[in-house]
Amino acid sequence: MKRIFIVIMLSLILIMVPAISTASPTLAAPPSTLPSEQYYYNNTTSHVCSSYNVTGSDWTTFFSNIIDNKKYVTFDWANVTTQDSIIFDQNYTGLNYFGEQFITALSSVGSPTLKNMTIAFEKIENKPSLVDNGKYTNIKALDAGAYPGFSFSHPAIKPLTAEYEDFGIIAAIIAGMIVLYFVFNRKK
Repeated sequence: MKRIFIVIMLSLILIMVPAISTASPTLAAPPSTLPSEQYYYNNTTSHVCSSYNVTGSDWTTFFSNIIDNKKYVTFDWANVTTQDSIIFDQNYTGLNYFGEQFITALSSVGSPTLKNMTIAFEKIENKPSLVDNGKYTNIKALDAGAYPGFSFSHPAIKPLTAEYEDFGIIAAIIAGMIVLYFVFNRKK
């Protein structure tokens, strides 16, 4: 009986360690005004390089008309208080990986109008995100409720195969426990 208890405890520890080590840091609440981001656009027709700032109101337009628009993103980001972390780093002092991709795409399109922001978003939506080591594209991460610019972010909506995968792991653990019970309790 003592052996079974030890085996059960070791199994539980092995299951809990990955869960503890993959804990995500908490995201800070957004500031009252979002920081401006400067970028440059080189007009290939007129050969003029222009400097633009994406201001707080431009970011609000981006989030409300693109991220919160079910035509582009199916997850309900409007009800997430840290929605701005889709673009910004954890401290809201600069851009994260996805934000940099977005600004780079926007700098190839033009000024920060809604039309140009939509074009820039569509340019990067199928690029790999940092979620699950790049297994999710930016749009799939956003649709699943994950922040594409953070490697620690996990989808809020798991795909159906991931749910079955969890059941398989639990079934394997139970089967292993039964096998270990009979191995340690056989008569010599």
